[in-house]
Amino acid sequence: MGDATNENNSHLAHVPRRSKYTGHPYFYVFTYADRTDWLIYAVGFVAAAISGGIFPVLDLVYGYWTNAVVANESASQLRSTTNTMAGVCVAIGVLQLTIAPLFLCCFMIASGRITNKMRRAYLNAILLQDAEFFEQVGAGEVGTRMLKDIGTIKAATGDKLGFVCSAFTTLVVAVIMAFCRAPRLAGVSFGVVPLTLILFVGIGYLSLAADSRLLEVTGQAGTLLEQILSSIRVVQSFAAESFLARKYGIYLLQIQKFGAKRSLVRGLEFGTIYCILNLTYSVCFWYGSKLVVSDEVGVGLMFTVFWNMFNAVFSIATILPHISAIRDSVSTSEKIIADIERIPTIGVSSTDGAKLWSRSDDKSTPVEVEYRNVTFSYPSRPNHKSLDDVSLKLEPGAVTAVVGASGSGKSTLASLLLRYYDPVRSDASAPGRILVAGHDLGSLSLSWIRSQIGYVAQDPQLFTASIFDNVAYGLSGTPWQVPTSPSDPNYESRLSEAQVLVERALKQAQAWEFVRKLPEGLETRISGGRTDLLSGGQKQRIAVARALVRKPRILVLDEGTSALDSETEQRLMLSIHEEQKQTGMTTMLIAHRLSSIQNADQIIVMSNGRVTEQGTYQELMISDGVFKSLVRHQATNGRDTHSQVQHSNQLPIKEMRSRESNTSLPGLATYKTDSEVAESMERGQLRETSRALASRFFRLIWGFKKWLIVGTLASFCVGAAFTIVAWLIGFVVKGLGTSDDDQHVLSQGRYWSMWFLVLAIITTILSGVSGFFFSSGGDRIDRQLQLTSLHAILQQEVGFFDNEENAPGALTAAVASCAGNVSSAVGLIWPQVIVSCADFIGGIILSLVLSWKLALPCIAPIPFLLAAAYYNVAYLERYEHDVQKPLEEASAFASEHVDAIKTVAAYGRETSVIEQYDLSASRNIANLRHLLIGAIGFGVGVGFSLVLCAIVMWWGVELFVTHRITLARFFSTFEAILIAGFTASRIFTFVPDLARMMHGFRRVCSWEDREPQIASLASGRSFQTGDVKGTITFKECTLKYESRPQPAIENLNLVIPAGNSVAFCGPSGGGKSSIISLISRFYDPIFGTISLDNQDIRSIPLDQYRSQIALVSQNAILYEGTFGENITLGQDCIPQEVVERACRDASILDFILSLPQGFDTPVGFKGSQMSGGQRQRICIARALLRDPKILLLDEATSALDTESERSVQQALEQASKGRTTITIAHRLSTIRGADMIHVVEDGRIIESGTHETLLALGGRYVDLIRSQL
Repeated sequence: MGDATNENNSHLAHVPRRSKYTGHPYFYVFTYADRTDWLIYAVGFVAAAISGGIFPVLDLVYGYWTNAVVANESASQLRSTTNTMAGVCVAIGVLQLTIAPLFLCCFMIASGRITNKMRRAYLNAILLQDAEFFEQVGAGEVGTRMLKDIGTIKAATGDKLGFVCSAFTTLVVAVIMAFCRAPRLAGVSFGVVPLTLILFVGIGYLSLAADSRLLEVTGQAGTLLEQILSSIRVVQSFAAESFLARKYGIYLLQIQKFGAKRSLVRGLEFGTIYCILNLTYSVCFWYGSKLVVSDEVGVGLMFTVFWNMFNAVFSIATILPHISAIRDSVSTSEKIIADIERIPTIGVSSTDGAKLWSRSDDKSTPVEVEYRNVTFSYPSRPNHKSLDDVSLKLEPGAVTAVVGASGSGKSTLASLLLRYYDPVRSDASAPGRILVAGHDLGSLSLSWIRSQIGYVAQDPQLFTASIFDNVAYGLSGTPWQVPTSPSDPNYESRLSEAQVLVERALKQAQAWEFVRKLPEGLETRISGGRTDLLSGGQKQRIAVARALVRKPRILVLDEGTSALDSETEQRLMLSIHEEQKQTGMTTMLIAHRLSSIQNADQIIVMSNGRVTEQGTYQELMISDGVFKSLVRHQATNGRDTHSQVQHSNQLPIKEMRSRESNTSLPGLATYKTDSEVAESMERGQLRETSRALASRFFRLIWGFKKWLIVGTLASFCVGAAFTIVAWLIGFVVKGLGTSDDDQHVLSQGRYWSMWFLVLAIITTILSGVSGFFFSSGGDRIDRQLQLTSLHAILQQEVGFFDNEENAPGALTAAVASCAGNVSSAVGLIWPQVIVSCADFIGGIILSLVLSWKLALPCIAPIPFLLAAAYYNVAYLERYEHDVQKPLEEASAFASEHVDAIKTVAAYGRETSVIEQYDLSASRNIANLRHLLIGAIGFGVGVGFSLVLCAIVMWWGVELFVTHRITLARFFSTFEAILIAGFTASRIFTFVPDLARMMHGFRRVCSWEDREPQIASLASGRSFQTGDVKGTITFKECTLKYESRPQPAIENLNLVIPAGNSVAFCGPSGGGKSSIISLISRFYDPIFGTISLDNQDIRSIPLDQYRSQIALVSQNAILYEGTFGENITLGQDCIPQEVVERACRDASILDFILSLPQGFDTPVGFKGSQMSGGQRQRICIARALLRDPKILLLDEATSALDTESERSVQQALEQASKGRTTITIAHRLSTIRGADMIHVVEDGRIIESGTHETLLALGGRYVDLIRSQL
């Protein structure tokens, strides 16, 4: 074996652990910025600073111009001064047209770059976590963090940071200019600015406290949503859509509850800023009037300082929603930072640990594995010992089989060998240890030891990729690993070598025959997760090939052949034994099917976490102990079968043919589908609707009118207050600038200051109400949209989820992200948009009322502003779409791999997953042209307000010098138009949020509008569930999956009489599960019909039809919640004794009652701490509780130990009485009592009859039986 070495883990060297971050959470994302990012940000900061800094220059221009107007200069002098000042405004407007788009583009591009790196770092950190971490964090939460939460950080470090930078520059320059021009007036007026900042800091702490719990619940909701979407077959077959949607809704209600605190904080924010804004008027005019009287400042200078201070405070008001969004991102960052910096107890990235040999060493020396005094409890169940002082050896180069009842600790042995967990070491004198080749497992390099193990789980998970890639993933960490990037110099040679190894492994796993028949052979693409069209047996064979291709020193099969038919399993086991002889591979075989372990070199029997017996098959049979009892139970049915097989040729063929003919339907004409059936062949299409998207949106928000109407009215009144301010400004100018009476000037100053103080109080109350009601309404809209999305998605046919773009991970993140974008815009942006719209409308109306002659020419260019707004929104929405699609794909990619994290860890794929992610990200670059056009629209909007200012100056002075307008009306109209123009430009700062909102709402509408392919057709007949008998008839049925050219079922004619027990058997991948899918209406046949009691099942309401069916599938699916909730799964008001009876029949009652809280005990994340058999029995109890007319059993007992299978089989036989039972099984002993058995192969029924009939035939059925003996 060679000496132990400590070579570096080179494949993990490029992802070193970062030092712990100690700065503010907001700035954490900037640690991922490189020189290019900082250069882009630098350009953006400079452009934003120029854009914001030139606005106070207008105050200087305005001051000079005001002095010229009120100083009674000659008409020519006033025109000359005005032309100069107007020219300056136009020049600044043109500059803004260039600078504003530049800073918006720079910030959005740079933030996208650094958050993509953060997203990658987050995924990398998650993949390196230990199993304990994933007991609390699910795939849905990870997907939501990657798409929605990091998307929030992207916005906070992108356009929002740019707007904050621009506004902050405006504030600083305005204050400096004010102090330079009139320090005393500026000093008094400036007092409102630090007051504003102090209040915001205090409110910020309140907001952070409100957000912490909110994020935790949001993550839990995402995990539940991913569980629901990844098990759509179970959800639909049990009609659990409403129940699970309600359960998800409970999380959303909690989020809404915690959001109420945040709404109060936002109300305080809005109230504070508008209070300070109006106080600026009051303080400046009150103290300014005193300085005017003392001749320290002129009226023009006073207004210059006033506008400086107004701009300083108004800039804070403008960025208030952006600051709120930035603050929200802080809470998000804290959670993500915690996950990134979490140090796993068992860290695969560690370079510590010995490597006992390299791949180039001689592999002839077998490896011994020893468990010595091992005790273990799962972290989520610390008081329950899954293993209790276990000592055993896996003999080197031998096959060791581990058997025992479900929950006895068999799978825990595999988990500890793979170091998902470490044994408990509480006893210092005899600590639990696992030794590999005499070395403590904990002292070995984790990545190295996993590279020496091939692992196959009972429910293997494949990935969205080609079959070749799925098998080649087993080469990770070996010398034959294929580089991820085709540009790698070794790519071609490694690829050629891998193709030979993959084909060999598929042949060993008995998978080559079905793979080569697929349309694209090895390159056939399959969907990952749990939604692909491959049968359970086909998936297991590919998983076995994935384990064998790495040429492991140690092979672990944890029920890795349970979904295979006996014939295929027999050939596979022979292949494994041959590999073992050639390579000296040490094998751990965990199995319930005892016929598969007869040739094992050693058998270990476990019970309640302890080893009760061990020895060879013959030794254990002689000892007459537990193992012999298990064999006896399993052989009870098989013995008679064996005898019958030996004498089957004595049965008359005539009788066999007679019985076989009873199952056929001769003479049927070819069934033609009508137009309605033809429509069901097509994929669901979007309904045509005449209503615009905007109309639908307003119908949505009308459902929350009591919140939004109050918020809208309050916001409108706040906006109208600024129109009143514009009107009052004219009187202030007149009162302070046209009188030589000092007392009159002071009186006017106090008088108007009081009015502005009254406005401050009113707007404080109104803006606080606006902020609270809009934020609360936004939270409710978020809940409504998420529930609408979930209901719409759950109504789609199963084929919808077979498409990669609709993978559970992608949909999970998209549901939360799309709804969040809408609610965020409504809660934060809408109040500001409505205030701005009210300012704009009020300013236009006031200007027309005061002086239509001045107003009309000035507002004429407004259509150009609207056009710019349209392009701004339209193209930024397109950009958001371009950006969002690859991010959703990335989220789906992450969710899929986190859901299969144990497989990723077992094969050391952490680094290759990141490399795949990088390669995919490099191919998905957003179209920057859309961003550029949208940004130019933003620049036009900002620049337009300055050009408008120039037009008002020039035309207003022309009217004034010709005495067609008074001074008061001139300034009031000027102020009204100016407010309209600047508030219009302010709306443009919210366009990125509005674009995200429209994209999110459009996506929700697309889900809601999509017509599912599987739906009820119109029927003139009523369907009474109480009259259902259960006869199922197939007429000329052909099923073809969209991704497969060959039919899965071809020309099926079959009658399953009511109350009969019918079984389907045959090789895996032959079409058995497809028949179950047709009966369940997961798919509809492309030709032919299926009838229930002579009624086409497509004409029966889908929910009513499925209420008559209960399905127990190969994969045991449990959901977040208690045992009781998982068993009843949507059925209300079930008496406890009925639930207990179903559990007793499923042999799970004693286990549930032994738990601390009984039926109220949480099952944990997907029930991962229970054995596969325990999970399966819960699913069987769920089906029995449903009391269906039709019971579908798709390998329902494959995960059970022999004793449990016997008791459950008896319960199922008892439950089958009086109902139609359809069974798929590979253990033929479980179906020998069926009324009719059909042998299915290559999508056709090749033999049919009773058990005795098929034995007499001596055909394929007999071959299958012999393979199990």
